[in-house]
Amino acid sequence: MNILMCQRVGGAWGYITDSIINALRDKGHKVQRWDGHLESWYEFNPDLYVGCSGHRQPIPAKHNAKIAIHVNPYGPVNLKGINESDDAIRWTLNQKPDVVFGYGQEEDRILWSYWTKRHGIPWVPLPTAGDKTLYKLIDTPKSYDIVYLGGRWPYKALSIDAFLVPVLKESSNYKLHGWGDWQPGLCSGILAEDQTAIFLNSGKVGPCISEKHTHEYGIDIPERAFKVALCGALVVHDPVVQIKRMIPSALVASNADQFKEYCLLYTKPDKEEERKTIAMKQREEVLAAHTYHHRVAAVFKQIGFEEEAERMILV
Repeated sequence: MNILMCQRVGGAWGYITDSIINALRDKGHKVQRWDGHLESWYEFNPDLYVGCSGHRQPIPAKHNAKIAIHVNPYGPVNLKGINESDDAIRWTLNQKPDVVFGYGQEEDRILWSYWTKRHGIPWVPLPTAGDKTLYKLIDTPKSYDIVYLGGRWPYKALSIDAFLVPVLKESSNYKLHGWGDWQPGLCSGILAEDQTAIFLNSGKVGPCISEKHTHEYGIDIPERAFKVALCGALVVHDPVVQIKRMIPSALVASNADQFKEYCLLYTKPDKEEERKTIAMKQREEVLAAHTYHHRVAAVFKQIGFEEEAERMILV
């Protein structure tokens, strides 16, 4: 099929759509990002356009494509600062999408329920996942006990300072790459994208940190856990119970002390065989159900591309 993806933007949505594109191309679909011009739309003649309410493009009024749009929660629960804006709701409705999707799981449907109950638009859960075309096992030494890749800013620092920093302060062999306002001496700077899989493979344990609203509501889970698992490092996650439903073998801590205990315990030499066993189980669980191939298949199925949905998840 011909699939147009919305413009490339910074932040998580940019990386997530890169991974969706990788999954689609891996299965032979022709995919390109749309520049927003009508001429290029009609020249490409898409079967499907994937857009985003937060990064709006002028979808042509006349087209033959199916339309799938990423949206934020819009339902009876007031998620301050997270719920969809009125302007974005109006824009999305004007595009007449065949389906909308968001970073939640099936049990989070109520948070997006107004899209369907008020406007009759099906909502598909599309939590983050792992890009198996990029993140895979690499034959490289486990040079570090702890590896972490990510940004730090005031909101995210609430979790990072409580959960991750105490681990780093007690580890004598860690490596952290990232961006933002990291404390002096902790971060080794930004890592090139083509080095991320190698870097994650070089660690025994990959601590996974999420933001306060993810702790509270279980939505908007960062990709980190899936990347870490695919690269064979051990996933130790902060208190997000939904992770256990997705990766049952993940070590999910209930508090900061337990998080530090898990991280440091599995760097010890006498725990190495157990660490390997759990890490490989985590990897298998991600490959079985939580890659972007699976996420694309869910959207395909909802909009009637049944055969393509099945083909997306064939090994």
